[in-house]
Amino acid sequence: MQRKWKPGDLVTVVTINRGLPVWSKRTVETWHGVVVGPSLVGLGWWNVRRDTPSGARNGTVFAVPDGEIMPRKR
Repeated sequence: MQRKWKPGDLVTVVTINRGLPVWSKRTVETWHGVVVGPSLVGLGWWNVRRDTPSGARNGTVFAVPDGEIMPRKR
């Protein structure tokens, strides 16, 4: 099920490194961010600004597929 995200929604992104060889362990990276808006990559992709450790609002923006985004409490 695809969720409609709104700019400003607080989210947690869970990314699995699928580029690793089959025999190695797959690594999972989790980070917090804020939805900026829909991405131009295609349907089901969202631009998410990654929160910085210092709390500044100038983090890097990533295009993330909808399946890797989960809601986060304020």
